[in-house]
Amino acid sequence: MRFAIYYIAGSGGRKILRIELWWVTVKHCETFDHTADVGLDAWGDTLGELFQVLAEGLIDVICPRTQAVPTEHRTISVSAEDLEALAVDFLSEIAFILQTYRFAIASVSVGSIGENEVEAEIAGERYDPNRHEFNTEVKAVTYHQLTLKREGERWTGRVILDV
Repeated sequence: MRFAIYYIAGSGGRKILRIELWWVTVKHCETFDHTADVGLDAWGDTLGELFQVLAEGLIDVICPRTQAVPTEHRTISVSAEDLEALAVDFLSEIAFILQTYRFAIASVSVGSIGENEVEAEIAGERYDPNRHEFNTEVKAVTYHQLTLKREGERWTGRVILDV
């Protein structure tokens, strides 16, 4: 969201506060079908936002974020030799936490990110079969057709998930 706040002179010397809001999609992730797999196309204003929305897309493929309540917080730190490996390792760690520890994730917040490391906080709760539905098992986050790049004012990414 982009916004502007300014004062306008009103009658009798009064000032009127005017706030204008423009809704702009600054981050987004959508899935696409790929032979026996699921793909994620995502974009964000920053590299951190790109990693966040890719993680959110992955989580929604496995167990939708809307089913989880953020009662527990955990920190994830991942390092790798380059940006592509960092994305694969970060998303693999998210999938591992979801599927192995049965931790339903409500939100992801990337705190810091560089070419070789990322730190993020996840919030969620222990899996409850009465409230959470695991839709798809993700076997692996792949390097197939993996792209992460800066395009003009935003970062874009494509990741294929082996399901």
